[in-house]
Amino acid sequence: MSRPTVLVVEDDSGLRLALEHGLAAEGFAVEVAPDARTGYERAAATRPDLVVLDWGLPDGDGRSACERLREVHPGVRVVMLTGRSDGERAAQEAGAAAYCVKGIGLGALAEELRRVLDAR
Repeated sequence: MSRPTVLVVEDDSGLRLALEHGLAAEGFAVEVAPDARTGYERAAATRPDLVVLDWGLPDGDGRSACERLREVHPGVRVVMLTGRSDGERAAQEAGAAAYCVKGIGLGALAEELRRVLDAR
């Protein structure tokens, strides 16, 4: 059975690296992108099972980035990961499958990603 692929789109290099290594240790194949533009390109090229998307990227807000990711890779499930605790409704309206606030433990994030995968 192949490992599910997760694309992490996060501009904070430390968090991006931590998610890359942590999610790999949790059994995911992980791709990373430092900004929305690169995320769109990688999503189109690699066709990940899930995208973990930072809401506040320097080159795209969470709503438009989520919508654009779903355009370049129709059917992809997007999980917002953000420092904002008040954007869950906007994320859902943009098509996000889940909304997690930064500070969530790695194990809890991995479980949420598995839940989203199982709900497909």
